[in-house]
Amino acid sequence: MKLDMVGIIVESMEQSILFYERLGFKAIREREAEYVELEHEGIRISLNTKKMIAGIYGYPPKSEGDKIELAFLCDSPKEIDQLCEKMQQFGYELFKEPWHAFWGQYYAIIKDVDGNLLSLFCNEQEG
Repeated sequence: MKLDMVGIIVESMEQSILFYERLGFKAIREREAEYVELEHEGIRISLNTKKMIAGIYGYPPKSEGDKIELAFLCDSPKEIDQLCEKMQQFGYELFKEPWHAFWGQYYAIIKDVDGNLLSLFCNEQEG
């Protein structure tokens, strides 16, 4: 068994697509759909409306608490700094400014439009 896809439950498909496109992804299905995948190499990422998920679960999904965090490997500290600056200029919340983590990575955490935490990180070079 292997992990194939991560699904993100969203309030507004339009706002979520805009956020993830600004972060650097591309929607590969109709933007008005209840289910949209993002172009990504490796594990698939999908955006799923609360309406669609409620139809599957039989009840509206809960959206309280920090339940999961997605971590995106970046090429360099410079890329992380640029992404954080870009997303802040669009008005998105930076949950934790970039820092040199004690575990040897350069790390930052931003929030998407639904309050999900997204880590941006890169491995620091020894030396």
